[in-house]
Amino acid sequence: MQLMEEGTQKLMEVKNHRMLEKALQMLEYIANQPDGVSLIDICSQLSMAKSSAYGLLMTFVNMGYVKKSTNNRFIIGMKPFEIGSKFVENNDFSLYSRDVLKELVDAVDETAHLAVLDGSDVVYLSKCDCSHVVRMSSSVGKRIPAHATALGKALLSGKTDEEIREMYSGGMRKITAKTIDDVDILLQQLNETRQTGFSYEQEESTLGVQCIAVPVKEHSGSVYLGLSLSVPIIRKDFNFDLMKQPLLEAKLRLERVL
Repeated sequence: MQLMEEGTQKLMEVKNHRMLEKALQMLEYIANQPDGVSLIDICSQLSMAKSSAYGLLMTFVNMGYVKKSTNNRFIIGMKPFEIGSKFVENNDFSLYSRDVLKELVDAVDETAHLAVLDGSDVVYLSKCDCSHVVRMSSSVGKRIPAHATALGKALLSGKTDEEIREMYSGGMRKITAKTIDDVDILLQQLNETRQTGFSYEQEESTLGVQCIAVPVKEHSGSVYLGLSLSVPIIRKDFNFDLMKQPLLEAKLRLERVL
């Protein structure tokens, strides 16, 4: 027993690998800077030589942990999310969120989606179909330009107007004839989302489909997820107002565990 305790104590006394520790600190620093960082920022923040920082940074870029943003600054990539999603798959949140989506669909009988923002795209994390034969065709992992979706607008509402203008400085791609391609119109809609808590889409990403969505915030108050309901245009008896309360209740349930 004493030998085991001594062995455990020695393991606890092992110091962190210096370069690995710096690399992880770099990744955490980049992840916490939504506007992105420069190599100079990293060197200054972590007290690193430019040559050492550059080598680590390029390794992260090559492996997908970090990527360059539209303004040539470095932002967190999708790889950390992919690794983190493995954690989600093996903890209670994944099961919990699926239950929340199922109860939401049971209440309104329309297809529900949960998504995250990756750059200027929405990535579907989870989906629960309604019982109707006619419903939205989508899949988990699918990427859609954020400005063309209610989910994306809910997620973009957490950014400042300046960030939005920078994000779309190169223009806005049209997916359908009804896709917004004017940043001023998008900003107006995002401001309405911030005020009302809801965002909308009318055949902007998929012809024949309209959506309503809400931003889901983590404990810090920042927008973390988007939650939506999708309704085919041909469904004449639907009412978005009747969907708002169930959506808000589902949103609050998710926010309690984030």
